[in-house]
Amino acid sequence: MFDFLAGLLAFFYDAWPSYAGAIMLFTLTIMLALTPLSLKSTRSMIRMQRVQPELKKLQNQYKGDREALNREMMAFYQANNINPFASCLPLLLQMPVFFILYQVLSGLTRRDSAGLFAPKYLDHDSALYQALHETREMLSIGMDLSRSAWSVLRDDGLVDAAPFILLVLVVAASTWYQQKQISGRNPNAEVNPQQQMITKVLPFMFIPISVSVPAGLVIYFVTQNAVRIGQNVLVTKLEYGSGADPIAPPAAAPPAPKPTTSLRDSGRVTKSGETPRPAPNRNKKKKRK
Repeated sequence: MFDFLAGLLAFFYDAWPSYAGAIMLFTLTIMLALTPLSLKSTRSMIRMQRVQPELKKLQNQYKGDREALNREMMAFYQANNINPFASCLPLLLQMPVFFILYQVLSGLTRRDSAGLFAPKYLDHDSALYQALHETREMLSIGMDLSRSAWSVLRDDGLVDAAPFILLVLVVAASTWYQQKQISGRNPNAEVNPQQQMITKVLPFMFIPISVSVPAGLVIYFVTQNAVRIGQNVLVTKLEYGSGADPIAPPAAAPPAPKPTTSLRDSGRVTKSGETPRPAPNRNKKKKRK
């Protein structure tokens, strides 16, 4: 796997002889491969927001009956082609890619005893290997992509670390904007408290990660976020446009069965169907003549 991804980076470096450019093309390829899942995930997330009023009706209708509520909600999701867990799939699939890319970049910038790069995973005849071999920096867009913002800040000071810090801020801002896109699709819908917490916390979670990893991985984050923002715009337009599928309302609850009573026992109708006459009052005294 490491050799394959390193070879893919080398292929893109041949097409665009820039470390940052090769990483961006690599990221676009990964995002393109995951596009069907990403679009499905985004569409499910949008539909989850659109159906919030109907879900609220179900919650009120089956208040106190958790089993019936879960059953009706699953039926409602199926009727509207919604998978409440679909939003997690692209993220789960991209996490292994991130860790593998981290190992690949670490291998490409491995240093020998003299402090020079001795790249792993690459064919020695590739242009990427020749560009990195026996060099000390992975220079692109004015930065050494093999170093992290924290290492530059610690060793060289704030001025040299400024471009790295700016790149980290771009990651945080683009992540925040993605969450803003999600919450802004349907402002009148009730927001799940957990989702609201994620919206507030997630952009800040990426800051310590982006500060501590090589800048090459931060470029991966930036490109990935840019693609997601474009996907969100496209799917939102399709879902809320004139061609949006109508929402199937929750199935009406069956009426409660009425209690059955025996008409014979009620005394209102006789076996023959005739209304019985009131029985004479035997205790009533006879009138004197």
